[in-house]
Amino acid sequence: MNCDLSAPDATCPRCGFVSKIRNAIRQCRKPVPTTCGPGCQLRRSLAWWGIRDDGRCGCDSFAAQMDAWGPTECLRRIEEIVEHLREAAAAKGLPFLATAARMMVARAIEAAGQEQAHGKKAQAQTRAANVGRPQ
Repeated sequence: MNCDLSAPDATCPRCGFVSKIRNAIRQCRKPVPTTCGPGCQLRRSLAWWGIRDDGRCGCDSFAAQMDAWGPTECLRRIEEIVEHLREAAAAKGLPFLATAARMMVARAIEAAGQEQAHGKKAQAQTRAANVGRPQ
């Protein structure tokens, strides 16, 4: 993705690079920071299967709670999360398989952990690259 920094003192939304030169264009290779935790990942997986929060199950608020817990705490509470999915499936009249739900939750936790680790690595690389640059 190209960072269009054509305006004076324009800031790239991806990497934060500030252009002091008019009509400067720079190739941005910085990763986009992510805030998608385990709940967000699980919501994405369920949406792929066509299952979305319709207001009856409280899945969006539970996904936000999972994001607040983070991958480590979600792993400790995996049975609680599976039980919530069981209750949500019953409220929607959907079939439920505990093993499949556990696998989906574990995959969501793993994906969130990988994104979190990648995000921290990218932030550290950005800080290292900006050492000595004027602010």
